[in-house]
This record gives sequence, C-alpha cells and structure tokens, in this order.
Amino acid sequence: MMMGLISGWAQFTYTIDQSIPVEIDGRPLSMAWAGGLNSAQVNTMDLNSDGEQDLVVFDRTTNKLYTYLKQGSGFTYAPDYETLFPESINQWLLLRDFNCDGRKDVFTSDPFGIKVFVNITPSGGKFTWRSYDVGFLRTKGFSGFINLQVNSSDIPSIDDVDGDGDLDVLAVRFVGIGSIEWHKNLSVERTGICDSMQLERVTQVYGGVTECSCGVFAFNGQPCPSGSAGRSQHAGGKSLLMVDLDDDGDRDLLFSEESCARMYALSNVGTKESPLFQSFSVFPASSPAAMSFPAAFYEDVDGDQIRDLLVSPNLGARQFSSTDFEQSLFYYKNNGTNTLPNLTLQQRDFLQHEMIDVGDLASPAFFDMDGDGDQDLLIGTYLQSGFVGTIRYYENTGAPATPSFRLQNNDFFGLSDFKIYNIKPQFADINADTKPDLVLTATSTINGLTSVYFIPNTSNTTAFSGQTLEKLEFTIASTENITLVDVNQDGLMDLLVGRNTGAINYYRNTGTAASSFFVLDTDAYLGFGISTSRQNPALTVSDVDGDGSGDLLVCTQRGILSIVSDFRNNNQTTELTEILHDAANGLYVSRNLGGRIIPAVVNIFNTARPSIVLGTSAGGLVLLKNENAAPLPEEPVVQIFPNPADRTEVVNVRADRNVTISFYTVLGQAVSSTYLVQANQDYPFQMQPLSPGLYIVRIGYLGKTFSQRLVIF
Repeated sequence: MMMGLISGWAQFTYTIDQSIPVEIDGRPLSMAWAGGLNSAQVNTMDLNSDGEQDLVVFDRTTNKLYTYLKQGSGFTYAPDYETLFPESINQWLLLRDFNCDGRKDVFTSDPFGIKVFVNITPSGGKFTWRSYDVGFLRTKGFSGFINLQVNSSDIPSIDDVDGDGDLDVLAVRFVGIGSIEWHKNLSVERTGICDSMQLERVTQVYGGVTECSCGVFAFNGQPCPSGSAGRSQHAGGKSLLMVDLDDDGDRDLLFSEESCARMYALSNVGTKESPLFQSFSVFPASSPAAMSFPAAFYEDVDGDQIRDLLVSPNLGARQFSSTDFEQSLFYYKNNGTNTLPNLTLQQRDFLQHEMIDVGDLASPAFFDMDGDGDQDLLIGTYLQSGFVGTIRYYENTGAPATPSFRLQNNDFFGLSDFKIYNIKPQFADINADTKPDLVLTATSTINGLTSVYFIPNTSNTTAFSGQTLEKLEFTIASTENITLVDVNQDGLMDLLVGRNTGAINYYRNTGTAASSFFVLDTDAYLGFGISTSRQNPALTVSDVDGDGSGDLLVCTQRGILSIVSDFRNNNQTTELTEILHDAANGLYVSRNLGGRIIPAVVNIFNTARPSIVLGTSAGGLVLLKNENAAPLPEEPVVQIFPNPADRTEVVNVRADRNVTISFYTVLGQAVSSTYLVQANQDYPFQMQPLSPGLYIVRIGYLGKTFSQRLVIF
C-alpha cells in the first residue's frame, strides 16, 4: 500500500525551471521566470561563499523571500537558497550581524514583537539558525523588561545608532503618538564585546521629533500643532533607516509612512549620543522616490564596496490604482561614499527589468494563437495605467521541445478599450462548437462587478480568430476564481468556482450548447468547504501525470499548490502538496510560490507529462517542470472514448500533445471541420449529427497524419 502511494506521488514531483528564453523589445531577460517583485525589501549576504555579496529580498505582497546570486555586473535568480532560511519570516526582513561573528542574523516581524534567528552556520556547511533568547527581542522599559513591540506594517531601524559598536533599535512607538523610541544596546558597555542584544529603552522621543501626518513634523519635543493635520495616534505603517548623509559622524534619519508618497530626510544637528532633528526635506532631493509608502534600504548592489540606496513601496497589497508595481524597485547608485552619499537614480525597475513582470496578479494562459504548432503565452494583468487591465501576448518563436517567447503585443484584443481590469484568461469551448474560445473573468471599471466574458473563436483553421467580447450571466467577487471544465462529461462546460471563503463551488451547466445556464450543484466540491487557510482558491483541470484521467490543481492565496489526482473519481479529496523538489535539503516540500498564485498547465517541453506555470501576486511567472517527464513518443497518443459510442453520447478526445482532429467516412468524405485539441485536456464531441456507422478520425501532428477508427451505433 505504501509503495503504491509513493509510486503515485512520484508522478507529481516538480522542479523550478528557468531555462526557457524570453525576449522583450529585442532584449533577452536573464531571469524571466523569477516571479516578479512588488514590495521589495533588499538585503545583501554571501549565499554561496564565493566572497560576493548576493541579494536576499523579501516581498511583502507575497510574504515570500527571494534569493539572487551575484554574477558579473548582474544577478541570477537562485531559488534553491530560499528554503535555507527560517520559514517564519513575516512582514519584513532585515539581515544584520548583531553578535559580530561575521555572519548575518535574521530580524523579522512576530506577533510578540521582533523575532530573531541567530546564524550558526558551520564553516562550509549549509545555513543553520537558532532562535535568539526567548525567540523575540526584549527590552528594559521604564518599569522592567517588556517585549519590544513593533507595528506589523512598520520597518524599524536596526543599526549602530550611537557608534559604540553594537546594534541598537529605533522604532516608532507601538501605540500613542508618532514619535520614535530608542532601544539602546548596552552589550559593549557591559561586557566590552558586541555579542548580544542587551536593550534598554532610553527615550520615546528620539531626536525630539514627532511625526504628525504626511509631511508634518513637530520638533524639540513639542506636540503636533493644534488644529493642524497632525494626529495623536500611531496610524498606518512607518519605515525608518539611519544613514550618515553629511559625513559629520552621526546618523541622519530617512522616514516614510503609509499615507505618504514621499520619503523625508531629517538631518541630525546633534551628536551620536544626543541626536537632535529640527528640519526635514524630501529625499532624494534630485529624484524623489515617488511611490506609495516608500521604504529605503542601504546596500551595496553593484559590488564597488559603497552602499547604494534601494527604495520600494512597503505595501502588503495594492491600495491605490496609481501604484506602479511593474516599476517598483528604485535603484539609486551611490557615486559618493558610505558617509557622504551622492545618489543618482539609475532605474525604477531594479531586478524587475530582467523578469516577466506585468505589475501584480499575473494570470497566465497558453494557446497556439498563430496555428504554427507550438504554445503561445498570454498573461492577464490586474491594472495598468488608465485604470484598465490588458492581456499581453508572447509569441512562441521556438520549436515544440525548445520553446522561446517574445513579447508581441501589450494590449492583445484591445481589451483596454472595454474598461475592465483584473483580467484572468483561460481557453475553453464555451459554445460547444469544438473550438476553444478565450474565456476571461474581469472587473468592470464602471459598476465594479466581476463577470465571466468570452471571445468566441471564429477561426476555420487551428489558429485563434475572434474580436467580439461577449458576457455570460455569472458574477463572482473580484478576488474569486473560476475554471471551466466538463465535470460530469455531458459535453457542456461546467464551472468550478474558488470562493473567498475558501470553498470550491460546483455549478453544473443545465443549458444548451448555444446558451449556458449554471446551477449550483454543491457548495463544497470534493469536500473543499470554508477554510481561512485556502481563501480564493484558483483552479485548473488537466491530466498532469499522463495517466489518462483529469487532475485538479488548487492554488491558494498563500502561494501553496496542491493536486487532486483523478478528481472525478477521488471522493476522499486526497491532496498532494509536498511535490516541489528542495535541492538544498534533498526533500520534497510544499512552499510559497508567490502569494496569490494562478495556475496554467502546458506541455511546453513536448514531454509525456506537462509543466505547470503559475502567475504570482508579484506580477511574474514561475515555471514548474515535471521531474519524471520523458520525451514524447514519435507518434501522438490519442484516446477516443467511449468507442464504440451511441450517437446520443458525447465522445471525448484526449491527446498527449496538441493535435488536429477531423472526422471522415470510410469512403474519405469529410463530415466535420478540422479542430484543434490541446494537450492533456478532454474535448467533447457531439455525435448526434452523424448516422450510425464506421468513421475514420484523422489526427494531424507536425505535417503528419495518423488515423483511428470510431464506431457510432
């Protein structure tokens, strides 16, 4: 029994693949499938012990850590290092060496305050961590030791504020007014070495400054002006960074907050031990970081031993339509020194410009749009400039087993003219004419309703042709997801709906080929009922293990992919989740693949088992290749069932690759059009128009023709 389970599970094991070339505007992307970035918190660390500082980036919108290796003047995506960090990193990440052992430690958010993991990696070994002290930082308050609490949307400054050799903590007060607490580290004072975090709160009004509201500060310990825009409560997130901006030996303050689209520099006119702030200015002055809630990070990213400035919006999700998540990591090169920076804006899309990144909530779909025998890529976007969404079209310019993509159109089908956004495409035969149509869910900018739309495929060839956008009478919440699949195999497309409650609803199509009508059959399909850990599941159905049965893929907004094998006959809802190869630990694991992920299945490598492509919350794509995917045999494997079939039945065709199908009499007379059957999916054919008898099913693949017999009685 156990051997059977292991054997079945092994058919669903995947690796993250980055081998497929992608080109945009004539420029090849060096890490196209890295998954995108939105809210990037940038840290440096030598990941592979080659003496180069690599990048460890935490993205708040996906709540996921990304790792990149330094290679020459650029970086390459290296996901194998991600699983070597603690799983409980949450909200924010700062890598700092607090015990002066030459190894950076982890500081991150925790419900109890600030969680710390000590880096105890042995020389030449893989990363190893242990919790510090009780697991989170404690500080001596005014009446004893307390947890050092930080608002979950804040980023504190963990730095040697007073220049005594150990790390202190600056954080905006957890409750109350918007002033800053200084938690001084007394490790050096007490022991002469910087081996611990012996914190003591010495002031709640660091530098005498209080933030009143966006762009309004009170100085010299004074309260916010009466009748001003100031406030008395800590509302919204804050971000702090200490940098010596004027080479005077003390640290100045970079300050931003959630309601602001600017970052401010507060110059320290006091000393390291007795700081004093009396003025502020927009920063950087020459090219201000114009974005929602800009958070700053001071790291050397070009390898010249001088720290540069990286700025990105510290948002957990999109809050404003104007936020440009496609260009959301500003890189300011430092042409000065670490203590007298001279910052020049180099690019607004650092790292992102080497990825597929359409902003946020990328939604992929694949189809042979031009009829040349390979799979092209379409990506639905959430929101672009002008408060509209679009579909981006990447043509596959490679061969069936060696794909390569080139961006051809940023607004395919001209969807930006229809005043819709939050576009999620898929292909399904919605009108039962045996031609896959482009189906999409989208939200109207006019009434805010999210509906199901489709563009009928009017092509008489295997390519896609269609211009008319039609609408089905079916609405969902904007965060919810649908997939069209013939669940009961009656020849009509049904709906599986991933609800914001976490449940999966099954809507049976009780209409006709010309007019779909969906009726709720069950509100907890396969036992997927209400669940807070599986809100807004995104779904797709395909035969991903090549056993001839449809499998259900379920993706959650926490970035977890699971597979229900042979879902039509799986009454126990056995989910497979530990399917991703963790090369660093030699295990198969379940891991966050990009926040709210949306799946598409595609036989992109022309193998016996297809790959899975996931659109991420960060606007990028992740490609999962089946580990056990052998090359396809020379001739296509096509299943036709049932066969023989009653003419009142629906005959399904399933192929192991994209093929064309047409029906002929034994005398060679065509009795149907030529249809495209996409790999690993069931395509239903209505047999009523045919008289009882023997027919030849002609199968076309790469210019060759194969035949099978079909008996209708």
